[in-house]
Amino acid sequence: MLMKKHFFSVLIPTLLLLAMASCSKSTFDYLGKTYPSSGNPEIFFRDQDVPQDYEVMGKVTAEVPYNKKMSYIQNKIMTVAREHGADAVLFSEVNIRSTGTTRSSGGTSSGHRTRVGGTVSRTTDNEVKKIDAVLLKYKSNIEPKSK
Repeated sequence: MLMKKHFFSVLIPTLLLLAMASCSKSTFDYLGKTYPSSGNPEIFFRDQDVPQDYEVMGKVTAEVPYNKKMSYIQNKIMTVAREHGADAVLFSEVNIRSTGTTRSSGGTSSGHRTRVGGTVSRTTDNEVKKIDAVLLKYKSNIEPKSK
């Protein structure tokens, strides 16, 4: 009984910490083409402000904890853009959404002694920022395909 009690007293806090840690992780996912690096990409927030004809080469989706600064997110997205050879980044959407988990445990009974316990429940709510950015390659910088 003591071993079982100790096991659960360690297991439940560990699971809660893992759940909270997984919610506070930042992700920057890229889907698209890669070109040779062309230096520092330009930043735009409206497509009509892009000064040249371009090809949409891919999309970056970032999900970060709410407390992360926008400058941190912008810098990370720009790093992804440089790594994939983008000439420009068009930031398209910023959303804030809530995620959460609920954990509960109940009372137990054992042998001659009966332990009556209520249910303990914990709910964790986390807000995350979700940012979408489109990576652009200027048509003037795309090498023509050889025949």
